[in-house]
Amino acid sequence: MKKTIVLLLTAAVLVSGAAAYATGALTGESLISKSYITDTYVPDVEKQVSQRVQERTEQAYQAALTALNQAHSAYLAQAGSGGSGSGETVGTGTYVSALTDLRFKKGDVITLSTGSGGMLLAGDAWISYTGGGVVDVTAGETVLSGTAMVPRHRYLAGENTTASLTITSDTAVLSVEGYYSLAVSGSVDYNALADALFEMGLFQGSGTTYGSGYDLENPTTRIMGVVMFLRLIGEEQAALSSTAVNPFVDTPAWCDRYVAYAFEKGYTNGVGESASGALYFAPDRQISAEEYMTLILRALGYTDSGAAPDFTWDTALSKAVSWGILSSGEQAMLSQSQFLRAQVVYLSYFALNAPMKGGGVLLDRTVSSGGLNRGQLEQIMAAVTVPRL
Repeated sequence: MKKTIVLLLTAAVLVSGAAAYATGALTGESLISKSYITDTYVPDVEKQVSQRVQERTEQAYQAALTALNQAHSAYLAQAGSGGSGSGETVGTGTYVSALTDLRFKKGDVITLSTGSGGMLLAGDAWISYTGGGVVDVTAGETVLSGTAMVPRHRYLAGENTTASLTITSDTAVLSVEGYYSLAVSGSVDYNALADALFEMGLFQGSGTTYGSGYDLENPTTRIMGVVMFLRLIGEEQAALSSTAVNPFVDTPAWCDRYVAYAFEKGYTNGVGESASGALYFAPDRQISAEEYMTLILRALGYTDSGAAPDFTWDTALSKAVSWGILSSGEQAMLSQSQFLRAQVVYLSYFALNAPMKGGGVLLDRTVSSGGLNRGQLEQIMAAVTVPRL
């Protein structure tokens, strides 16, 4: 009985202390307020423990309760001290005083020390640790080492704990707080490719308020494919100023000009029509790697229509390998993994240096049609060190 009580109280110390640490210096990001910890949470913990303690163990309970209150007060004092400031590198780690979202890639390992925490916003990651334990503050419970992180749950490393968060998806967005260090993996850095395309004006976020709005962890849709295609061939502005008629009845206002222009130019078609003759584009339908590669091949001057087409949509990947646009490793990656916005970024970036059917590379067409500064684009690309598969 005594052992059970001690374990229960230890868990209570860890939960209340870790949650308290997450407040104070934080600037409005905390999931649990200081007043809740002081006025509600600790009294509730005391009540729950009290109900489980028999009269003969009252002395041990009071001793443990004293330790709980002392630890609670210490965490509140630490939280109120303010720390080192946001983003400051201290020793071998970095300190951030409030939840700060960062982008990571597969295999990256983020290490958290006692009192530090993280929240997974997108992608997948696993928690492992040595020492005391890690608390899922949102659920109000400790977690086992080797547990998958639950999205939007806040985790905190407990006393004498070193916690490691390992990214298991191609990309992920993780908010961290407190002290952390990073061990970088050698996986494909889709995040760096997205940054480069964004700086070049060829890729934009979706409006999501975290992770730069890139949403690299999400599937790709037909309308995303068309918009990226128009940017790659340097015709986005032409599309936005187009007066072409949009024949589709299911496209939202924001993409009206893109779809109308692409249809008028013969770059894309709809998915069918109703019995009454209404045309449908299905803008939110997921697009496959083969379908997106079809758009890229069209941008490079190859055709998939007419009497003698160069390729068909289902041979787009294999034809791209034979024409030196894709490597066999890239074809395998696209064939075996889910096609997400991360893969769209990968294909789009490396397509810029892909050979056109009539000579030159796609970047030539992008610069010429879009009126872009080639020197600036090449300078951005020169800073990218992401190897191809």
